[in-house]
Amino acid sequence: MKRIFLLFFVLITSCSQSGQKTINAEPIVIKNRDFFDNKPQLTPIPHGEENPFTSLFAQLEELSNVDINTLQQLLESIGDEADRISEKKFPDQLRIPQLLSRYKVFQTRLGIVRYTNPLQYADSTFVKAMDDVVISWNIFANHFIRFSTTTCQAQVLAPQIYKPPILYKDRKRL
Repeated sequence: MKRIFLLFFVLITSCSQSGQKTINAEPIVIKNRDFFDNKPQLTPIPHGEENPFTSLFAQLEELSNVDINTLQQLLESIGDEADRISEKKFPDQLRIPQLLSRYKVFQTRLGIVRYTNPLQYADSTFVKAMDDVVISWNIFANHFIRFSTTTCQAQVLAPQIYKPPILYKDRKRL
């Protein structure tokens, strides 16, 4: 009885496997075309002596001129440049949590498209992710401009008052 069941299952599995079709894997050809149909509108950050974003912005501007075949190299280059800009390279007066978190959001959005398989570049989710990179840069740049102008105005308008340091002998005991 056990042999009959075993023979029956072997017969069923051998018949079901013979009905499977082999799929010929054909390489997918990506057309050499510009990635963006419309040039993305990037918000520039004013150039200054303490601005570490000049090179990053220049590379982001190249996104509109790149074709699909060189998009991966440009995204990796932009990602490397974004990683080089750390919290310590921000100007001292702009190391504030709101601005740093906006930059981290930009890095996250960039990381999503940076490691995407080139065969998925024509997919609508990749196109949406590229739009998110541009949007997150614009939000970061607008915050950077707003905080830098506010900080500069506050430094000009506020009088510089000298406050001597409190020495140990000047403190009162409670």
